[in-house]
Amino acid sequence: MAWAVFTFTKDGRARLAGVLRALLIAQLVLSLCMAIFCYNTSLRVMLLLKHIHKVTVLLLYGLILFQAYGMKLHYTGGLRLIALLVKFPYWTRANFVSSVWLVTGTLVAANGMLVYAACRGTLKALMKELASSLRIGISQYLTEPTWKSLLDTMQVELSCCGADMPSDWHEIPWINMDFLNESSNLVMKLAGTDGKVLPPVSPYSCCTPRVMAPCYHDPLQQSEWREVWSEESPLLSASLHTRGCVEAVRAPLTRALLALQCFNMLVFLFQMLIVVLTQLLRTSARGAVLRGACEGEGRAVLFGDLPPDTDLGLEQVATSRLSHFKSTIFKAAFPLE
Repeated sequence: MAWAVFTFTKDGRARLAGVLRALLIAQLVLSLCMAIFCYNTSLRVMLLLKHIHKVTVLLLYGLILFQAYGMKLHYTGGLRLIALLVKFPYWTRANFVSSVWLVTGTLVAANGMLVYAACRGTLKALMKELASSLRIGISQYLTEPTWKSLLDTMQVELSCCGADMPSDWHEIPWINMDFLNESSNLVMKLAGTDGKVLPPVSPYSCCTPRVMAPCYHDPLQQSEWREVWSEESPLLSASLHTRGCVEAVRAPLTRALLALQCFNMLVFLFQMLIVVLTQLLRTSARGAVLRGACEGEGRAVLFGDLPPDTDLGLEQVATSRLSHFKSTIFKAAFPLE
């Protein structure tokens, strides 16, 4: 039993093929836009993270590029198949090849959602690891030049301060007594038994340029403004970046992840339309062959078999005409002397 039966002429099949080509181009463009948008959105963040989690960065980019390349192969094969279905409707392997192409294309489109799920899980794990890594970096800020350079660059370029919040610099011991004046009464009050101090000091890279006022980041050295700390002025927090670096990293990556989801959903939706239209084009071309006129009308069916009036009896006519066509081609290629 057939469902959704349509009739297409040769021109109708040509227009159907044009719509299919347009959908394939739209799929390819969406895949390229997905890769370009995700790359541009996350490039600055990824360049900073590659020094900390290089393997994770390569994995995220690799998954996105793999999906885009899969859609490119699907597009290339689809253009060739559509041309064959239009020009050679009597092609005996059309059903098999088109079925394989539709299945693989659908799997590639569905794989986009798996790529999104994998990127989402990887990003979630990355944020947890990044918070721990940045806390280690803060504790080694004055002893490891690599961490100092990375944290200063990250805090300046991403307009952030600390790991989860700016107060991380006040809670994680990163200043040893070796860097301070031990004869200072203030330093001795802040010093712990382990030789480390926890003063409300932040690096200069935490200062924000958006506030037209001095940056109050170091009460130990900025002694001329010490009354500002004693009065707990709002300028203390206003002169520093207000968000942590984990959140600054998460924001662009979340936008890239949302774009990845939207693009892949559109690609999958277009693939469903491609499946439907390819089925109509294939069955209409076969129906025209069974009627004995490859360039005439052909009945297309979306589900089930072709209607009875285009099957058994006319198949013999189509076979006869196909044999005649092959004989003509053979005689043209090998003329008798």
